[in-house]
Amino acid sequence: MGETTGALPRPSQQEYVRAVLNAYVAMPETLPRWHRADRGFALELFRRQIPLELIEAAFVLGSARRLARDPKLVVPPIRSMAYFLPVIDEVLAEPPPRGYIQYLRVVHVRPASLKKSNI
Repeated sequence: MGETTGALPRPSQQEYVRAVLNAYVAMPETLPRWHRADRGFALELFRRQIPLELIEAAFVLGSARRLARDPKLVVPPIRSMAYFLPVIDEVLAEPPPRGYIQYLRVVHVRPASLKKSNI
């Protein structure tokens, strides 16, 4: 196989925002739709050039932490992507160990099935 000399092409703004919003509404305990403010958060992340993989890692990490709470504690669903913004900054500052996010994704965080977005 030949070596790849260039980086993967950067998604367009529309592709990026759609990917972020789809990943957000697929998380457990989020509403099955996003709101205008969530689109604004996704646009800001695009402007900051935050890699999609990092955002998805933060969504998984934030969801795993929430799901680890006492099951007797009833909390309302996550209503805004703003819930994950501090986790995105945390993952930017200190990325988790290699393989940890995949472990969380497989063992603790299963994206909600049958959720639909309003993109």
